[in-house]
Amino acid sequence: MKRLIAMGVALCLSGIALAQGPGDDLRRFRFGVKIGVPNIVGGNAEYVLPFLGNRIAPYVDYSVFSLEVDEVDTSTNFFEIGSNVYFNTQGTGLYASLSYGKFNLEGTYTDAETIDGELFEGEATGEVDISTFNLKLGAKLGRKFYFRAEVGYGFGVIPQEVIIRGTVNGEPQEGVEEIPDVPGIGDNGLLVANIGVGYSF
Repeated sequence: MKRLIAMGVALCLSGIALAQGPGDDLRRFRFGVKIGVPNIVGGNAEYVLPFLGNRIAPYVDYSVFSLEVDEVDTSTNFFEIGSNVYFNTQGTGLYASLSYGKFNLEGTYTDAETIDGELFEGEATGEVDISTFNLKLGAKLGRKFYFRAEVGYGFGVIPQEVIIRGTVNGEPQEGVEEIPDVPGIGDNGLLVANIGVGYSF
């Protein structure tokens, strides 16, 4: 994870170093907010590199969100790093996107059972990590203030069960529960779709 973040930062810094001169009026830095799945609500940062006619734009998305799903207190953490490839030379309009995403899901259960059918004492917890390779199509409209929409799919192995850990009579025990029904998550991947707004400079 740290290596991926470092690579993204290095790409942005190299683009800054090679950026065009004062006559370049392209707004290369973009910061915004995205709403959708699986990110729920999160931040987005993008930088348009001066390569291939300003078509390559590395980006990072990150979000943390808590909600209740099927009576399970659930917290999600979503991280995505990749690059948009714009179809024109102004870093706006239609684009394709390639990225790596990591979706973490943690659940707190109050009525879960062990493998032997005993109720856990108090709360029990479970955690699932999902890694995907994402392909998306999107559109960015506007220059200074912009609107963005994306849709695609994340390909990866999606576990269908989560190991629950808690205690019974003071002793650590395990149970198995089905993963809560999170919208957009299937057996072989997950839907990636969002809309967003932001500011460019």
